Amino acid sequence: MGNLIQILKDKIIGKMSLEKIVDIFEQMCSIPLEEDMILFETGTFTTFAKEQVFQISLVRQFPNEDEEFYQIHVDIIYEPTNENEMFIEATWDEDLSENIFDYIRNSEVFAYAKNKEYIKVEIYLDET
Repeated sequence: MGNLIQILKDKIIGKMSLEKIVDIFEQMCSIPLEEDMILFETGTFTTFAKEQVFQISLVRQFPNEDEEFYQIHVDIIYEPTNENEMFIEATWDEDLSENIFDYIRNSEVFAYAKNKEYIKVEIYLDET
């Protein structure tokens, strides 16, 4: 799993486009695991530093040895605005009849965000 994180950190560099970030995340998700799920989540959230941010999150989740889950996150962070506050979503790939990456690329939030400048991208591993 460390190599999956490293792939993302090696390839998602600079201020690349949202389209390219999704492409790289999709490539990482094509590396087989025994079992996994993909989550697409958007919304305005409060950070640990008590700041409001709008983010698009791409998450690959898979079981760990303790009957919990590892989650590989790519969070694209934007300034919150009146315009993006309407985007609130959490969609798992297993809930869709179509490919989740097609769903992401065809979403309203993707159409909106691909033309906006983001603040930063955070890539990390979490456990549930």
